[in-house]
Amino acid sequence: MKLRVATVQDIPILVEFGESFIKESPNYQDRPYDNNKVADHFKSLIKHGALFVAEENAVICGGFAGGISSDWFNGQKIAFDYVMYVKPEYRKTRAAYLLIDGFVNWATIMGVDRIQCGTTTGVESKGCIRLYKHFGFKEYGTVLDLELKA
Repeated sequence: MKLRVATVQDIPILVEFGESFIKESPNYQDRPYDNNKVADHFKSLIKHGALFVAEENAVICGGFAGGISSDWFNGQKIAFDYVMYVKPEYRKTRAAYLLIDGFVNWATIMGVDRIQCGTTTGVESKGCIRLYKHFGFKEYGTVLDLELKA
């Protein structure tokens, strides 16, 4: 298994992964999924962010999308995740490890001060948290969600 930077040719499979992930997620499955918006977002990350894929025998089995911003109260640069997805049949492999490791290395090269990643989908959350902690991440905070309907 190996990690590599995603290319424009990888976008269609990553868009499919995103759709599968949203459908699998008990917390997001009722939200609309716009393939074109996702594709445009991933294309922008190739130029101005982080977009990685994990491959096994030239088959893409997972992806990671992230970016950089800054704290609102100081100038610290913060790398953050948009999404990490590993196909179900590859979840007990090194795919997620390689994706997180690649993102941490990228963030280090980019000179960020800290990395913040989370899990809000309800898909393999305990395993995801355990893996992030393996890299030294500390768990804190809570996310609250309120849907407003017109």
